[in-house]
Amino acid sequence: MKNLRFVCVALAMAVCAATPARALQELSPFTLVQRVGEPHLRYLHMFSTSVGRYTIRHDGFGEVYVGGRKKNFHLKTDARAKIDWVYFYEYEGDLLLLYRTGGTGYLVRLDQKTRKIKLAHAVNCDFKPPVIREKSAVFDDGTVVPLS
Repeated sequence: MKNLRFVCVALAMAVCAATPARALQELSPFTLVQRVGEPHLRYLHMFSTSVGRYTIRHDGFGEVYVGGRKKNFHLKTDARAKIDWVYFYEYEGDLLLLYRTGGTGYLVRLDQKTRKIKLAHAVNCDFKPPVIREKSAVFDDGTVVPLS
């Protein structure tokens, strides 16, 4: 009985000690896009925003369907590299895309109405999605990318 009580007290202390650390961590607003298709051949990243439905091919060619119309855009990729991951977040009416291609990661701000890229910034390819603080994207490695 004493052993059970000791285990319960130790477990309660461990949970209480870990709770403040979790509360202080900021969560990233970015959402990971699921890939559709063959992983070693061709695949697509498909997601929806308040403006339309997006499809981004492995080679960086993108389409957005707004109403009944299809509009195109292109994301930068490394030579002969495919886009591995895509994260997205709607920010002040624009679309923030965070993706990895080859050995480089990119943070792109895309105007959803004109489909023009307002900002493109190379980031560490081993990124974790950043938090948004004071109109900047803050990565866990200390990189700060102004969004304006």
